[in-house]
Amino acid sequence: MSREQSISFLCAACLAFLLLAACAARNPAAGTAPLKEVQFMDTTGFDYKLSASLEAKQPSVDVLFPAVITLNNIPERIDKWLSKVEKFGGKVEIQAEPEPGRGLITEIFSIFIKAFEAAEEKLIYAPAQDYNVLVSYKAKTGIITKMTFNRKAADAAPAK
Repeated sequence: MSREQSISFLCAACLAFLLLAACAARNPAAGTAPLKEVQFMDTTGFDYKLSASLEAKQPSVDVLFPAVITLNNIPERIDKWLSKVEKFGGKVEIQAEPEPGRGLITEIFSIFIKAFEAAEEKLIYAPAQDYNVLVSYKAKTGIITKMTFNRKAADAAPAK
């Protein structure tokens, strides 16, 4: 291979690397409209909507569940979000909603932290670092009614 061909090949390789790096640094949810309430559906579209909504730095974003989800069967997609909140130094708390004629029943459930995520997952979940999560559920049945992502205080330094 001649010197000119080697230089051309090297320039082409550098250009390809720069293009790939530019694409990798963009959140796949970019361009998705932020929402105050996001309906849970076990799809990538849900991840994009929640990521865009959190990235908009709203004071809070509610995740609503149209189907029954209990504390003991949290879908993996939601578990990833909760794990990222904890990984970034946020808190995941549970709170029983009062039921007529009954007091609050406190139950403790642990959320398992997942292993390191792929580069795209890192970007999609990055906005979670600015939030804490409050999980609301019915005490009698354990059915989750909503999850509220609350933005952390502006004066608190984000964990990295």
